[in-house]
Amino acid sequence: MCKAYLPCYGNKYYQGKTPNLDELVSKGTLYTNFFTAAPSSAMSYLSMFTRKYPYQQEMQIYVQLREDFNGRTLFDDAYDNGFSCHVLWDAGWMHLAYDFTRCYGKHTEIHNMENFRQPVGSHYPHEGVLQRDDAKSEDALERLETELEKITANDKKVFLWCHLPHVLQGRTSYGDDIDLYDRYIGVFRKFFSDDNIFISSDHGNMNGLKGKVCYGFDVYDTSICIPFISPRIENTPVCDKHICNVDVYDILFNRKVKESDIIFSDSTYYAQPNRKLAVVKGKYRYIYNKKTQTEELYDIEYDPNQNFNLIQDDIYDVDRNATSPAREYYFYPGWDELPSIRKKLRAEKDRIWRDVNARQKGTMAIMNSLRNNKLTHSILKPLKHLYINMKTKK
Repeated sequence: MCKAYLPCYGNKYYQGKTPNLDELVSKGTLYTNFFTAAPSSAMSYLSMFTRKYPYQQEMQIYVQLREDFNGRTLFDDAYDNGFSCHVLWDAGWMHLAYDFTRCYGKHTEIHNMENFRQPVGSHYPHEGVLQRDDAKSEDALERLETELEKITANDKKVFLWCHLPHVLQGRTSYGDDIDLYDRYIGVFRKFFSDDNIFISSDHGNMNGLKGKVCYGFDVYDTSICIPFISPRIENTPVCDKHICNVDVYDILFNRKVKESDIIFSDSTYYAQPNRKLAVVKGKYRYIYNKKTQTEELYDIEYDPNQNFNLIQDDIYDVDRNATSPAREYYFYPGWDELPSIRKKLRAEKDRIWRDVNARQKGTMAIMNSLRNNKLTHSILKPLKHLYINMKTKK
């Protein structure tokens, strides 16, 4: 879910169509600089629940795990504070996310809802164009309420994390379901007080930025700077502090905001060849692309759409085949500060960067060879579609 989808962050289309969300915002705290440690679901979950950035995890590549996370999680903390712990999501996430994270604590009950999400886009190939189905939406809402009745039936305090899917059942695209999402929030408000409801996302998506629409492969702000709404904290209606979801514990349990001087957001784990790392410091966004060994630098206050790369003092004009000072093409009031900014952010990247060893390089080379092999694709592609069709029919 992108910030741009929500009226509280400036969306005009849905203004007046999200009464539950609007009321929670009016009572609570709206965060303008809340970041995910990774712009994809499983990596984001693992970071948020273990309080560790991807580069701090033991994982080298994105792969299914054989064992549960060896350490404390948010669910363990909640359990020790007297909560019964629950996860509620679409049943598909048991193979899409659970086996890649396994960080939900020993005492957590998983609630799998069938047909909770609407498969869309390249994740779930299908024929034709999807059509809105309000009957499916109503059915999912009713089933959600029934499940919440079961979860809250006893007298224990409940710590519930609910992952609503990319697109809610019955709708047709990213961002097409925000009014329906507001109704979901209304259902949760029947069972939990407004002082105990926190709203966020695991990641955003490119939403058309740089000509891209999906997520997981880029670390620009539309993907990593995500919505976050909490009950009113520190008597602050709007919080501009820079916060990462690895530090959400203090907000949830201590009702305190822990600001970060430096925030990292990773597209992959460290051994993967297509890794992109964002280093966030104040208004600056530094991005390193491992595959191309290129750098980007943006001033998000001056250039919120991240159009002009400030990483070099000189720029090449492709139309005239000439190199000239970048400041002669692009007005930016902080050119003289950039050398020191670049040095600091590169140093932060270098501080956490890890290189793969020879064995890891060999393994990755084999995986890439299989991925790029046409024969392998010709075998795996029909199997993939068969699997998707079987899941859909089921």
